[in-house]
Amino acid sequence: MLTLVPSLVAGQGKGQAKGRGHEAAQAEPAGPRKATYPFFHDAETKLILDFYRPGSGHLPPGLAKRGGELPPGLQKQLRVTGTLPPGIDKKLEPFPPDLERRLTPVPAGYRRVLAGTVALLVQDATNLIVDVLEVIRR
Repeated sequence: MLTLVPSLVAGQGKGQAKGRGHEAAQAEPAGPRKATYPFFHDAETKLILDFYRPGSGHLPPGLAKRGGELPPGLQKQLRVTGTLPPGIDKKLEPFPPDLERRLTPVPAGYRRVLAGTVALLVQDATNLIVDVLEVIRR
């Protein structure tokens, strides 16, 4: 039993919680991206999903008519830390002013857009996608 104690003590501090306790690790945003870039907060996510829910009357015409699906190749490129693919500008729709007014303002140099069934938070200067939210779940 005494030989187990040193091995347990030696193993402390090597996990993700870094010795702070499990609750502290869960309270922090997931991953370094959440600490570095803005992201869709829980309250914003709820507002966005509610605004674009089917039957709300807020779906852009293209989304309501054809289901809003982007070609699979484009859809796969819309991921966090990815960049907006060339030619997608024509398919991006800004959030309606009515929805933007309800949300926390994004920091200067960022914008929220809708690309098919996905809401994106994009850094303007680099077109870096800093957060992704699936608006219509299939």
